[in-house]
Amino acid sequence: MSAALDVKGSPADAGASSGGQGLESVDLPDVFQVDVAVCVRDALGLLGATRRLRGMEVALDLPEDPVIARVSRRRLEQVLLLLVAHAADVAPPTAPSVRVVVDPPDDFGDTGPRFQVVMPGVSLSERETHSVVLSPLRVGGTQRRLARARELVDAMGGELAVDRLEEGTAVSVVLPAPGLASF
Repeated sequence: MSAALDVKGSPADAGASSGGQGLESVDLPDVFQVDVAVCVRDALGLLGATRRLRGMEVALDLPEDPVIARVSRRRLEQVLLLLVAHAADVAPPTAPSVRVVVDPPDDFGDTGPRFQVVMPGVSLSERETHSVVLSPLRVGGTQRRLARARELVDAMGGELAVDRLEEGTAVSVVLPAPGLASF
């Protein structure tokens, strides 16, 4: 038994390989109360591990306290993956790093947690912005990730907005408000 532990790493791994199944089930229960900052870190870790960022630096502006949202962890991570991958794909080579900013909900529970992906040097035309937000079927290939992210955010009960800034473009996501849970 100890030889199997040395090779496989754990008794569960040894049992899985002897049972003929080497893969673990991916049908895990979804989590509906998540820390948005942790999801951001996890998504960036996955994108970095898969080299999906293509050398693009990502600057994080995260609060020290947890930013709790009552949404699907899987959907939230999918949105983050889509938005940051899109930013890495469309960023010009001379652009500084993409910035991800996470803001907590307001103290009264009226406004939910918010995060923003700021893409310096990236500009969308008025038509592209309108298509992403209102008619995702008309979106071109480069903006499909934005349209898919918008659909996922809508499914979670949040709002996605694309804003044109002086230095580029920002995609803002406001998640559902937590309500007055503390009163």
